[in-house]
Amino acid sequence: MEYTEVIIDKVYSSMLTVVSMTVDSGSSLQDIFKAITLNSSESDVEKKIVIPLLLTLGYNNADWQSQVVILKSKLDFLVGQSDSALITTPYLIIEVKAPNKNIAHSVWQINNYMRRTGAVLGLLSNGYDFRVLYNYEEKITQIVEYSQVTLVNYYKTFHKILSKKTYLHYTATLYKNQQQIRLHFLKLISQTVQQENMLGLFNKTKTSSTQRQQPSEEEILFSEAQEELKSMIITVFNNKGGVGKTTTTINLAAALNKLGKRVLLIDIDAQANLTTGLGIDPLEDIEQKSKKDISHLLTEPRTSVEDTIIRKQWDDIELDIIPSHIRLSDMEATLIMTPDIDRVLAKKLKKYRNQYDYVLIDPPPSFGKANTISLMASSAVLIPTHLSPYPIRALEYVINRTIAVDQSRDESLHILGIAVSMYDRSASRLTANMTQKIFEILAKSPESKDVDLFPQNTWIPRLNIVSNVADKDKGYPLCYAEFDENLSTRDKEAAQDAFGCYIELAKHLASIAKTQD
Repeated sequence: MEYTEVIIDKVYSSMLTVVSMTVDSGSSLQDIFKAITLNSSESDVEKKIVIPLLLTLGYNNADWQSQVVILKSKLDFLVGQSDSALITTPYLIIEVKAPNKNIAHSVWQINNYMRRTGAVLGLLSNGYDFRVLYNYEEKITQIVEYSQVTLVNYYKTFHKILSKKTYLHYTATLYKNQQQIRLHFLKLISQTVQQENMLGLFNKTKTSSTQRQQPSEEEILFSEAQEELKSMIITVFNNKGGVGKTTTTINLAAALNKLGKRVLLIDIDAQANLTTGLGIDPLEDIEQKSKKDISHLLTEPRTSVEDTIIRKQWDDIELDIIPSHIRLSDMEATLIMTPDIDRVLAKKLKKYRNQYDYVLIDPPPSFGKANTISLMASSAVLIPTHLSPYPIRALEYVINRTIAVDQSRDESLHILGIAVSMYDRSASRLTANMTQKIFEILAKSPESKDVDLFPQNTWIPRLNIVSNVADKDKGYPLCYAEFDENLSTRDKEAAQDAFGCYIELAKHLASIAKTQD
C-alpha cells in the first residue's frame, strides 16, 4: 500500500474511534425548535436554531465566522478556524434558508460553497429539515437528512459527526500525519538529489500492462460475480411525440448513475435528440471525426458496441452513449433488407450486458423498423406520457404494440409502468381526470391490467429548465445545471427541484427492476 494511503487509513480509523459527548439532548433540542414557526425568517433560523445548535455541539463564538463572502455570494456560517501551521480547509459550512423554503432546491448552492471552500462537511437547513453533506474530491454526497423529530432521536450520531470534539480530533490527526508526510517527503528528496533524474520523483511512469501484478483473490471473486450480472435493457417508448421521452431518458440515466448504477444510452432515432441533448454534435463529433454511430452498429457485422460508444462526464455523472445520425432516416430500406435485423442489436448487446446495470434505448416516436429493433433488444419497456388527452390516448397503442412484440420473442417483454412528465402541479382537477382515463385504458385488456402508473413523487414537473438544458447549446443532464454560470439562481433551484423527481423515478424503477430479475 502507498504511504499516503496508509496515512488516509489511519485518519479514517482514528475518526471512527472518536467517542461523542453523551448529552440528554431531546428536551433542549425541542426547546430550540419551538423558537421558530413556518412564518419565521431566515435570520430567525440563524439566530434561534443554528447558533444554539452550534453551542450544543461544543463550539463557541470564536469558532465560526458568519456571512463569509464567497465570490459574489455570502455563506451563512463557516465553522473551524484555519491554523497557519496546518494546510487545511474549513471543517463545516452551514447554509440557512427560511422555514417556508424547500431546502432540496438549494442543494446546488451549498454544493458550490463546499467546492469553493474545500469544506469537509456541509449542513443545509431551514430549521425544520437538516441535510448533512460530505465533500470528497469536489464530489458532494448527502450523508443523511433529518427532520426536527429524527434529529432529536438521532442527535448522538449528528453530534458525533459535527461536534467540536470531532473537529479537533480530525485536525489534530491531520496535523500529526502532515508532519509524517513531510518527513517522508524530505527523505525522498534526499534520496532523489543523489540521482541524475530529480524529476523522477514527480514524473512516475504508469505501470505497463506487462508489469501489472496478478489479480488478487478478491479481484478474481469480484470479476466472477460481475459475470453473473445482467443489465436491464429498457426501451423508453411512446409513439406520440412531445411527451418528454428523450428528456426522461437522459435525466433518468443521470439519476441512476447518481445512485451508483452503470448506464449505457442508445440513440436509435434519426433526429438524434438524445445525442445532441448530451452535448454530442453528429456532424462535428461523429461524421467529421469518422466515428461510428448506431447506423453502423445495425448494418455493419464487424462494428461492435465498443466501436460506437462515446463516454461523457459531468462532475460525478458518467454515461456511455451510442449516438445517432440523420443518415439513419434514409436507411429504412437497408434495415428491412438486412438479414435478421430485428435481433441485430440484441445480439450485439449480449456480450456487454455484464458491463452495465441499465441500458436505456431512445427510439423514434413511431412504429417503424428502428422501434421494432429496440423492443426486440429490450427486457422491459418504460412508457413516458404527460397528463393530456392525446398522449394518454396513445397509451393504448403503445401497450398493444409492446404486447405484439412480446408474442414474437422467446423471453417476456415487461412493461415497467407509466412515467409522467411535464406535470402541472397546479392543475389538480385536470390531473384527477387524466389519471382516471389512464386507469380506464389499463383496465381494458387482461394484458395491461397489471401495468402501473408510477407514484406522484416520481412525476416530473413542467418547468422550462427541464427542456432548456437538453438543447444543443447546453447538452447536459439537469443535475449539472448547478455548474452553469449562465443560469440564474431561480433556474438552478428549478433544476434541483426537477432532478430530485428524477432521483425518485430512478429509485422507483430500480425497485421494480429487482422484482423483474
